[in-house]
Amino acid sequence: MFRPHSRRAMTSKFELKSEHLKNYPHFDAPLSKREIMRLVTDKRRVAQNTFYPLFLYNEEWQPYRSVNGPKPDKKSRPIRYGARRDAYIFTYYRHLLSGPYERRLKTLGIEGCPIAYRKIPKPGSNSGKCNIDFAKDAFEAIDHLKDCVAIALDIEGYFENLDHSMIKSGWRDLLGAPELPEDHYAVFRNITKYHYVDQREVYRRLGFIKSIKVGASKIDQFTVPYRKMPKQLCKPEEFRAKICGYDPAYSNLVESNKSGRGIPQGAPISDLIANFYLLDFDVSANDFVKSRGGFYMRYSDDILLILPGAAREADDAVNFVKDEIKRYGSELRIKDKKTCVVQFRRDGPSLRHEHIYGPQGRNGLEYLGFRYDGKRVYIRDSTISRLYRKVSIAAKREAARHVRDNKSLGLKELKDSFNYSLLSQRFARVQKEHLSSDYRSWTFYTYLKRASATFGRKGNRILGQARRFDALMRLRVNAAIDKAYYKR
Repeated sequence: MFRPHSRRAMTSKFELKSEHLKNYPHFDAPLSKREIMRLVTDKRRVAQNTFYPLFLYNEEWQPYRSVNGPKPDKKSRPIRYGARRDAYIFTYYRHLLSGPYERRLKTLGIEGCPIAYRKIPKPGSNSGKCNIDFAKDAFEAIDHLKDCVAIALDIEGYFENLDHSMIKSGWRDLLGAPELPEDHYAVFRNITKYHYVDQREVYRRLGFIKSIKVGASKIDQFTVPYRKMPKQLCKPEEFRAKICGYDPAYSNLVESNKSGRGIPQGAPISDLIANFYLLDFDVSANDFVKSRGGFYMRYSDDILLILPGAAREADDAVNFVKDEIKRYGSELRIKDKKTCVVQFRRDGPSLRHEHIYGPQGRNGLEYLGFRYDGKRVYIRDSTISRLYRKVSIAAKREAARHVRDNKSLGLKELKDSFNYSLLSQRFARVQKEHLSSDYRSWTFYTYLKRASATFGRKGNRILGQARRFDALMRLRVNAAIDKAYYKR
């Protein structure tokens, strides 16, 4: 048993910057920074806080389709986010737990194993590591071992299947307490037995969305632009009447998680829970690979093991992980169809790869958005594909707005006057003075430049992978202007 941490030890300095203030529409009113700090640091108020239901929406995307391959089914991930005051509480208690968690990792000697959602210092720099650096660490481990196998595994439905009793046990253990204090218990209860409402149904119930007929079908349309929606969607009385169904004229929209497992993706504390939940697993997995002279990393639900050897050693590692993960909840399992094994062998001064099995890896190990074939590092094709989809969506939106705001211009004038460079800066090239070690300021082209520089000679093909960007962007914008113009 680890000794309890004092409150002072757990609460190193908590900074709430202006950019951290939340201004999205929800059930509660915005708070000042002073009131936020008064709330989150008052254990009594936290323990007595009435948490609003989380908003639920589904994040959907189309997976990348390889050349001549079948089109994959669309994927969907439920995202749930809280009201402002609740999100600030979750954020603060994440801070309280992150200190003990980081110290525990260091005590156990596994501070380099779980890499997601953490600030891991970058040697020789004031900045922290990002996924580029983590991918480099993995590829360098392959270079060091040379004759080895890389095994990538995925935990199916990770966030949705975390066992609540195990979360509580891990939480208590980090605090070094036999039971959770009242304030911590309130946070634990509301991140596990959470309530939620469908975001679009709330908008519809409160009159911010209406259905309109288009042809033979109906589509949803905002009655006011999203940017002009009130930050507090309704007063508490209206929330109880129209959302909770206190008024008999309205059904209750609020649902609750009664399954005994799962936490909401999108809540500020969920990422830390997802990390400490597998603390003992990380120890076991790291011991397994170290005893074999290998390398282990986990990015949330993505597990990577790199071991000396070939297919037999890979099978042993896969079986170990499958057996070990069963200890952390009856619903946790490794997704077989996403397990990939790539073997690397010496090939003169470099390495060559061989795909052993799995849906990925035919062109090298794919990890954290990059692909390594033993000689060169590339951006994954699916990453480039996602960029192009984002460009297409933005081009349609900006072109339609340009046509709407310039009704007196003809088609050629609309195309000539469109600010392609402004759109490009959002995704591609930026001026040198705009480059920053803060990843939040990066554009995609900045990201490519950073990756190319980080991987050095092995990454010299990365910039060339996006060489068609400008031409594609102009093509998409012009097509969108044509469509919006003739529709007008």
